Amino acid sequence: MSDRTTDDAIAIVGMAGRFPGAPSTAELWRFLLEGREAVRDFSADELRAAGVPAERAAGANYVARGIALEDADLFDAGFFGVTQRDAKLMDPQQRVFLTCAWEALEDAGTPPGPEYGPIGVFASSSLSSYLLANVLRTAEYEDAALSYPVLLGNDKDFLATRVSYKLDLRGPSMSVQTACSSSLTAVQLACAALARGEIKAALAGGVSITFPQTSGYAHQEGGIMSRDGHCRPFDADASGTVKGNGCGVVVLKRLRDALDEGDRVYAVVRGIAVNNDGADKIGFTAPGTAGQQAVVRAAVAASGIDPADIGYVEAHGTGTAVGDPLEVTSLAAAHAAVGGPAPGCLIGSVKANLGHLDAAAGVSGLIKAALTLYHQTVPPQINHARPNTHVAWNRLPYTVSTEPVRYTDAPLKAAAVSAFGLGGANAHCVLTAPPAPAAPAPAEPGARYPVVISARNVDSLRELAAALAKQLTDGPDVPELADLSYTLTVGRPLLPVRHGFTAATLDEVRAGLEALASGGEPDGTPVTWEGPARRKVVLPGQPLHPQRYWIEPDAPQAAREAAPAAPPAREPAVADARSVLERVLAIVEQGLDVAGLCADDDFYDLGGDSMLAVEIVTTLSEEFDLELDFDVFSTLRTPEQMAGWLHQALSGTQDPQRGLLTLREGRGRALHMVHPAGGTNFIYAGLVDHSRSTVPLRALSFPVQEPPATLRELAALYLERVRREQPTGPYRLGGYSFGGNVALEMALQLQAAGEEVETLVLLDSYPPETYVGRHLTDEEFADAFPLLLNAVGDSKLDLDELRDKGFFRIWKHNYDLLKGHYPDRAFQGDMVLLRADEVGGTLDLDTALRMNLVDKSLWQAHVTGTVTQEKVLGDHFSMFEPGERITRLAEAFDTAVAPFDAADTAEDR
Repeated sequence: MSDRTTDDAIAIVGMAGRFPGAPSTAELWRFLLEGREAVRDFSADELRAAGVPAERAAGANYVARGIALEDADLFDAGFFGVTQRDAKLMDPQQRVFLTCAWEALEDAGTPPGPEYGPIGVFASSSLSSYLLANVLRTAEYEDAALSYPVLLGNDKDFLATRVSYKLDLRGPSMSVQTACSSSLTAVQLACAALARGEIKAALAGGVSITFPQTSGYAHQEGGIMSRDGHCRPFDADASGTVKGNGCGVVVLKRLRDALDEGDRVYAVVRGIAVNNDGADKIGFTAPGTAGQQAVVRAAVAASGIDPADIGYVEAHGTGTAVGDPLEVTSLAAAHAAVGGPAPGCLIGSVKANLGHLDAAAGVSGLIKAALTLYHQTVPPQINHARPNTHVAWNRLPYTVSTEPVRYTDAPLKAAAVSAFGLGGANAHCVLTAPPAPAAPAPAEPGARYPVVISARNVDSLRELAAALAKQLTDGPDVPELADLSYTLTVGRPLLPVRHGFTAATLDEVRAGLEALASGGEPDGTPVTWEGPARRKVVLPGQPLHPQRYWIEPDAPQAAREAAPAAPPAREPAVADARSVLERVLAIVEQGLDVAGLCADDDFYDLGGDSMLAVEIVTTLSEEFDLELDFDVFSTLRTPEQMAGWLHQALSGTQDPQRGLLTLREGRGRALHMVHPAGGTNFIYAGLVDHSRSTVPLRALSFPVQEPPATLRELAALYLERVRREQPTGPYRLGGYSFGGNVALEMALQLQAAGEEVETLVLLDSYPPETYVGRHLTDEEFADAFPLLLNAVGDSKLDLDELRDKGFFRIWKHNYDLLKGHYPDRAFQGDMVLLRADEVGGTLDLDTALRMNLVDKSLWQAHVTGTVTQEKVLGDHFSMFEPGERITRLAEAFDTAVAPFDAADTAEDR
């Protein structure tokens, strides 16, 4: 890439990390300035817990030292919407990286989500040793390496895409694997995407955590691992590296955008290059001097800066006897060819402090170099007493300083970072110091500024308010009010629980925050920033509450064989109510991976979702030898309710296919909702949870056993069910997607029978004109089906499995009904259409399903009254996603049904 102008340069505007002894990048900087080392001795108990035999640990060449990342087993699953079972199965590397990605965006003052613009994710990780050492060493998962969700939680392929999914990022999302240079290569790909204008911002970085962390290692003479458990880059006593554990993530933007948005800039990427050694070296794992020289020259040339400005180089610096001399001499040859570096150029390596972070090594070096430029200080190089005798230091332009070097007179203008991957993948980056921030515009006297904070729940909101008030009271850098307001309103995402007010002074801000923190009620009044951009400032991030999620490996085989035999399997289903409840509790506990589940605990509140519900429904159906309808299960929120329904079905006192489900009790006449294509009503669960209306809600289940051949016949069947419950009108009907089309036909049939139907409520249903045209064959629909699974978020279930569960057949049936139907008259009344405001995410699917992309305003042709369209966030599928989207959808839904509430209130009078 070429970064010769400000317009082309890439700014590092945010960073986050987890490092041994330094759980943030701010603490990492103090760690480096103080010259600390993360390596420590492992106790006999730690070695034993890591599975190291005592005789091996006592060996003369065994090094009982290493680097352990504290709290690597902790994760705030609830904050990121991860079930407890999935959290335990997920590689801690992926959990830590997801957390750091969120924190990096907070540090950058850049809210995740499509509203900001496309944000890319370029991420690297090491092999999932947690999968090998823990998950697969249990009886439950020993044969499940390629099964879901084990694969999804541990394969490198899903590292970046999980971040994009959980943070709702729409740019390119890819895992990058080039061994030790992976994360710096990820930065290069991110910079290239930014330079091409594909994205507005990027997350780039890597993570490497090896389990067990406290096992030590056996030193082999001539190997890569250190003889004494210390990494000594460029030192005469260097004997190898030490495996480190940690994670680093940076946020990148085009420099011009960063300046326009008031971002804090740590450093500026002026040039970055990657290449490979090819075959020009003595072996696959050997370093290639020609390749290293070429990548340095390419990065310097791309930077467009004067190479003589480079005053610090963060080297790959593994502390190996062969690698360090080759790296330093290759670097010198490259610099000599381009005319650099600066006189007295300093050189160092963070591996002395943190060990070798493998896939996270490159970004760790980048973070150190960026902080060096930002603070204008080079930290001391530790573990360096005597220069490596294999390097002709007196003829080279580099100096290793064991003391911190502060630039107070002449500034440190530029620095560089190298990362060389085992196998020949080389990366080099040239950075310059950040530009001086523009002087802030003066605040208007007496002006009031918006202050808004948000969180996942009220307790977290109050905790955040307390942290912010504390910073404003006794923090080292109290921001100006306008900068504080700008950062909070523009640089933070709006989470479901919000508190907003305006203030003219910092004292007013503190008072408002302290009142909330001490028990005041949140005020969700919307407040927004309306002035020009200000400077973004460092503020407390979302309070996270991590808990331990961990799978312990089973005892070795010999110990298992000596253990008492497991009790025999339970007999097939019995109708005893207590026995049914006990077995339901066991199944749901296993699915949610929780202990001590109570009969009245809510499945969805504990992290259950539609995909886990599919698994539990299947298990319950097999356990009790009956057909449990998925829609029925969606209404049975507690084990007690599930067991009660099952017991009645087993006793013959309940019709398992009754077909009319209660989504919500309330007062007045019920609104009957028709399911979307696919036949299940899971999609309505989140809507019901967030809706504040008191209108009763019912849902109609698809007749799996004998599905009607036409949409008119299906509508007639559903009307029979509705009229059994409510013999006379007025009727209230609605539905999502396919369900809206069926609801319209039900309304037409009711009106033809002389019944009254109130306003129809449709959730992003497509007009009938959408489906005019040729049907798809089963084979064509099967080809399009993966796109549909991906769109609804169920891509982790394969097609064959879905065929077995009937989903494919039902979806195809519902699709055929739409393609073969057109209303024969107009509805005599009004319609409310809650319309998704995004379409891009479904275009490929719509095309594959031969749907005509008509405007939803065509609904007016099928309604004699008024069609009121209300836009909601997201596309056809994502509008139901947790967070702001489902909250906004529920608010729009409540507005749509408000006339029903009013009519019921009037009748009560």
